[in-house]
Amino acid sequence: MCLGMKSPNFRSVRSATLLVLLLTVSGTLLTLAHAACDFAPVRQQIDNVLDKDAAKGAKFRREVSEGADSTTMIEALVATEMRDKVDICRFEVGEYLTKRGFPPFH
Repeated sequence: MCLGMKSPNFRSVRSATLLVLLLTVSGTLLTLAHAACDFAPVRQQIDNVLDKDAAKGAKFRREVSEGADSTTMIEALVATEMRDKVDICRFEVGEYLTKRGFPPFH
């Protein structure tokens, strides 16, 4: 019999296993959410609204200057089939609009 050895604490082993499992699942979900955003076509739509469609670009600039959320305005002005993609890429849209000089809504 070995006197210096303690029996393993199964509660701490179970807690550690649960923690590792939760971290793995949450990391996987974050990776999947980020991977689901295909920003290239969204960026192209934003550029179309801001640079190529004078009426939509003017409406966007006017509404944002009056306090509207730039991401929400883009979502309303892009083609209907792109609205879900804008929503999925909300973070990237906000970052891109900020780089284009339209700060996020606060």
